[in-house]
Amino acid sequence: LLQEPIAASMAYGLDSNIADGQWLVFDLGGGTFDVALMSSTDGIMKVNDTEGDNFLGGKNLDLAIVDEILMPYVEENYTITKILSDEKKKGLIRITLKSLAEDIKINLSLAENKDFDILTNQPIGIDDEGKEIEIDMTLTKEKYEQVVSPIFQRAIDISQKLLQNHGLAGSDLTTILMIGGPTFSHTLRDMVKDQM
Repeated sequence: LLQEPIAASMAYGLDSNIADGQWLVFDLGGGTFDVALMSSTDGIMKVNDTEGDNFLGGKNLDLAIVDEILMPYVEENYTITKILSDEKKKGLIRITLKSLAEDIKINLSLAENKDFDILTNQPIGIDDEGKEIEIDMTLTKEKYEQVVSPIFQRAIDISQKLLQNHGLAGSDLTTILMIGGPTFSHTLRDMVKDQM
């Protein structure tokens, strides 16, 4: 059995002309981050080293959007003191908001999208005063990037550490192969390009 980054690089190599040199496979999935440093010589790939974080992925992005964007909106516009003091009720509202967070993440990952209108099509719950909780807001790409960039930075830092351990810089790489849903984010891609 192969680790996902290694399997991905091999699959990619089968479909392309393998360039000799160092590769970095940047695998940011739903719940984990893995990075592999590969080398290719005369069409033969070798795994030089791997790093990762078993608690870093797309779910961290979703929860950051819930905790730093959506919950503050609900707290500002509704009375939810009792809900917040009850861990079960607080957990339920966070789970409900998570699907909105996923929509935000997907829509604002595209380079051309600058703002995203968030409008619930049905109430997500009832506040302490019996008022239906709905969300009607516009989220700017700038605010979104402030929230998700620290999470992306953790993955970049791990990748840079892996390179440094081998005396390499991003400019020494032939290819950075990005796999996993969150790597479609232009915010992440721009950060990787700028820093690596």
